[in-house]
Amino acid sequence: MIWKAGRKEKRPEVETMEQLREYMKSVIRKYSEGEIPFGLPQRQKKKYAVQVQKLRQALRACVYGEGGEKAYVKYFIMRELIALGLTLAERERLLPINATERLTPKQKFDILLYFYMKRYGTEGFLRLCTVWNLPGQVERSDGTYFEITAEDVHRMYEGEAPVLTDREVMELICDEVYEGFGHGVIDRLRDCRLEGISGGVSGMPEQFFRYEDELYETFAGNHAYDSIFVMFRGNTVRLSFLSFACEEELRRVTKSLLRYEALGELSYYNPYMVNDMKDGSRVFACRPPFSESWAFFIRKFDSIEEKRPEDLIVGEGAEEIIEALKVFVGGGLHVAITGSQGSGKTTLLKALVRYINPKYNLRIEESVFELWMRKEFPYRNILTFRETESVNSTEGLDAFRKTDGNCLMMGEVGNIQAAALMIELSQVSEQQLFTHHAMSTEKLLGYFRNALLRTGTYSDERMAQNQVAEALDIHVLCERDLKGKRYIKEITEIISGGGMHVLYRYTDGRYERKNKPTKLLADKLAERTGKRSDSYG
Repeated sequence: MIWKAGRKEKRPEVETMEQLREYMKSVIRKYSEGEIPFGLPQRQKKKYAVQVQKLRQALRACVYGEGGEKAYVKYFIMRELIALGLTLAERERLLPINATERLTPKQKFDILLYFYMKRYGTEGFLRLCTVWNLPGQVERSDGTYFEITAEDVHRMYEGEAPVLTDREVMELICDEVYEGFGHGVIDRLRDCRLEGISGGVSGMPEQFFRYEDELYETFAGNHAYDSIFVMFRGNTVRLSFLSFACEEELRRVTKSLLRYEALGELSYYNPYMVNDMKDGSRVFACRPPFSESWAFFIRKFDSIEEKRPEDLIVGEGAEEIIEALKVFVGGGLHVAITGSQGSGKTTLLKALVRYINPKYNLRIEESVFELWMRKEFPYRNILTFRETESVNSTEGLDAFRKTDGNCLMMGEVGNIQAAALMIELSQVSEQQLFTHHAMSTEKLLGYFRNALLRTGTYSDERMAQNQVAEALDIHVLCERDLKGKRYIKEITEIISGGGMHVLYRYTDGRYERKNKPTKLLADKLAERTGKRSDSYG
């Protein structure tokens, strides 16, 4: 390669992965910060300079969450590993595939995930868990948890018995070296199709150990930096065999997750941030003293791609629920979808977009881009606004007035100003759909009523309540049980004055119809669809 011109240096001894990683960092530092080697022809100098600049850019951008720069840094590392000429003994020390008892659970997991991702791409982790019926439930002293343990990894590795070529061994070593430049032990997982990944959210924070030395022995393997969780299939699952190894590494990874188009960095005076990554993932990160330890939450949205209501709503009576939602959304009603975090609100919202009148122009407001509706519906008239440093959610919603939008969607109504404006905009929008965290229809109505009162839009509580009831037609309440199963708990019609009329309810594993829509709702649907109102009775 052109970047090797003129280099003469003593070959280092490679005993551990940490030594190899430090050597690679020194090589990359020398290339990215050093001068062009003396004696190169002018044409080669220009080519060398271009390569160095490309490497610098890739090193800065490889943590953004997009594959191109990451692939380039790995390519550079692999070329250097080949040039280094690792001996068979050195490779065996780094990755002892011929002595599997010396492989760590992490190394075994890396090998398995490597092969599954080669075969299934970003579905690799889900396929691996499906084949081996994971996660299991683990009984701890304080309860039962979903967990993938070191014993699970050993069992999978023994059952799969993977055979690696020399090239595959080198690629796995390259990947492990790269972890020091990327997102550490979660680097490959972050690329998988999951609902989320979090770290630093369990275990003992480091400041606890400063005053009680005996805690090190008591809580060995249960530090905050040993905490890595993934969310998939509605379950939060601890990967107890993975660890960041030290607080410094957890801190490095947490900070690196925020680097894409960052407006700043975590500090004592700016102890938490919300940002998105290049692939659309949303990151929340925090640090002491605001939180008891460094921690991050990655919310991924590729896991909800191309879902249909038929895939999400299953069980006895599901067909009638799906048909009702088609009618409500297709009939241009204002629909609120609520529930706790992870209950499937965003997933359901995205799935229902296909039933919105295709002649409607969609305008979407989000804190960060997560729905990506134009990816799913590239031919529809859709424009999404997002919050920026200078434009908040309320201003973004207000921009709706200045467009030709018919249908307004909001990924999440998260503050009272936005809630009050949503009610106001219901007067000028033909249809609205949004998500919220209310856990009942009563709480949903109360939140929006109080938003109108607190923002000064209304001073009379009854008038505010009536205005909210006029602005909302249907409330869909999503729920997730302790086993991770997601379902629609209730569908409620909101009637004049703030009354609640339950239409459907999930009871004992089946969906049941409780009441027919009111005549007022049936007439509204008939007016918008051109059908007879009694067809909705």
